[in-house]
Amino acid sequence: MTSTDNTIERAPHAGASLFMAARGLTTFIEATHDLTCDHDLDGTILAVNAAAALNLGVAADRLCGMNLRDVLSEEARAILPHYLETIRREGRAEGLMTVRTADGLTRVWQYENSKVTVAGRNAIVRGLARDVTDREEALNALRASERQLRCIIENVSDAIGIVDTAGRLQFHSPSTEHLLGYRSHELAGRRLTDLVHEEDVHRANEFFEEQSSPDAPVRTIDFRIRHCDGSWRWFSVVTRPVVRSGETVSIVINARDITDRMLLEAQLEQANRVNSLGRLAATVAHEFNNVLMGIQPFADLMQRPGVTPEMVVQGARHIANSIARGKRVTLDILRFTNPARPTLDPIDVAEWWRQLAPLMQASIGDKYVLASSFSGPLIMLADAAQLSQVFANLISNARDAMPGGGTLHISARLGRPGETFAFGVVPNAERFVHFTVEDSGTGMSAKVLQHAFEPLFTTKRNGGTGLGLAVAHQAVGSHAGHIFVQSTVGVGSTFHIFIPAAEAVAAVPPAGAPVETGLHCQRILIVDDERMIGEGLAELLREHGVTVRVASTGRGALESCSDFTPELAIVDIRLPDINGLEVARRLRELVPGVKILFASGHGASEAAGVQDSRTKFIQKPFEMNELMAEIEAFA
Repeated sequence: MTSTDNTIERAPHAGASLFMAARGLTTFIEATHDLTCDHDLDGTILAVNAAAALNLGVAADRLCGMNLRDVLSEEARAILPHYLETIRREGRAEGLMTVRTADGLTRVWQYENSKVTVAGRNAIVRGLARDVTDREEALNALRASERQLRCIIENVSDAIGIVDTAGRLQFHSPSTEHLLGYRSHELAGRRLTDLVHEEDVHRANEFFEEQSSPDAPVRTIDFRIRHCDGSWRWFSVVTRPVVRSGETVSIVINARDITDRMLLEAQLEQANRVNSLGRLAATVAHEFNNVLMGIQPFADLMQRPGVTPEMVVQGARHIANSIARGKRVTLDILRFTNPARPTLDPIDVAEWWRQLAPLMQASIGDKYVLASSFSGPLIMLADAAQLSQVFANLISNARDAMPGGGTLHISARLGRPGETFAFGVVPNAERFVHFTVEDSGTGMSAKVLQHAFEPLFTTKRNGGTGLGLAVAHQAVGSHAGHIFVQSTVGVGSTFHIFIPAAEAVAAVPPAGAPVETGLHCQRILIVDDERMIGEGLAELLREHGVTVRVASTGRGALESCSDFTPELAIVDIRLPDINGLEVARRLRELVPGVKILFASGHGASEAAGVQDSRTKFIQKPFEMNELMAEIEAFA
């Protein structure tokens, strides 16, 4: 009894505890944001919490008695039998299901359902779910983005790669293997610059070092990369650094194969070079035909019996003029094809022009007025000789543009801070001396103006090399300056030249003048494969009391030293048997003190690096006073 009485007494207490626990569980289930649902093994809904009802938009009492298929999406209904079979067989199931809300929207639930047995009832399924619609949509968007990105990377024609800060490949697109022929394992972890051509690798290393900076701008570089078959492919490479926490962790590379483009450009350049060579040959042939025709009639006239001294003098003067014209043609060509590096010195503009103006006035004649105006003291950083040639070309063109005579005005001033110009861009104009060369001639049409500085382009009917303005443009550029032209048909043309300004003044070398002096060298060897040149120079030098020996080959020059010891050798650089530089070296072995004067029509660059106090260079064709000055310069 006691036992029984105790049982009876404890029963109300135990029942109350069970009731309180059930009530607490119900309160928890109702309050949770998770979705709960009980259904039987056929899918009939037995109970749902408020969160599940709210998610579906259907009242909880309406949901009870409905079947799962009534709230599932069409796709989920198709797998409902499989789900129920899994529950019956294994007692649990988990995964994703899509449900249809009352307003027709689809939601995604992630569920974990288990079969449980409740006292006095058949087995039921108790489910716990969470609405993961937003997460799944984000994942689906991410997967779609990844598929698109993968599709792009796998099908793009450019090579895409990622290298670490040491330049090793961390990733490369399949197109990289196709473009270079390597397999994936041959590229993985390899330094990209190991595949770069040795002539380009220094530039490439500097480029990637710069691009490893976190604030490096997007840049492009072209270089050659070795194909697996040993050939070289040109690539245009664009890079961007990947920065994390302020530090570059890798570099993204996009490389485009431009080999075909480079080959086409090379072919086009070759074609242009050949075309330009043809035009140059035609120009030179035209000019020298005129030179020869200027010489031919007077040479014939001077050889006729009974020719008077006056006719000889007149013929000689015309022949000299023709030679001067031929010299101008060759010098224009040499200046353009082999420009000399300017020797920059601070030069007083007014003093420089004071010395140059008389020579320019003499070159254009009395029909032309050469006026000038300079604003204030001006000092420029320039090569006086080269700049004089620039102005000589511009003034010569201006003269030709005014066949009936006219005024040519030269002005100069210092640029102003922030100054802009309608004809072109000149950064920091205040750092330049601004020259203008203005004529009152025929002017140039817009079409001609476009080609004004183009090599071999000329509109002169009486012949012109088409190199004068090209040489001027080249020389001004080598001074880090700028040159522009404005022109109006029937009004005239104005050239604008900007030469860097300087602060201090250097002495301006005086303009060249004929040298009249005695020669200190009394024994001279002339080595030239053109016998007429050698004999002509020899006769002129003999008039000055010089003993001269002439040789037409390098070997002949060396052999002549067996019985002739020259003080000076005038050596043509291009000889038929031995190069003139080698001839000079061997002459010095035979006659250690001999002075060498190289003479060539190909430009001073041929003798570059060998000129010293005992070695000089003179450009063919030269006048006798030029030769005498160079000879005396050795004294």
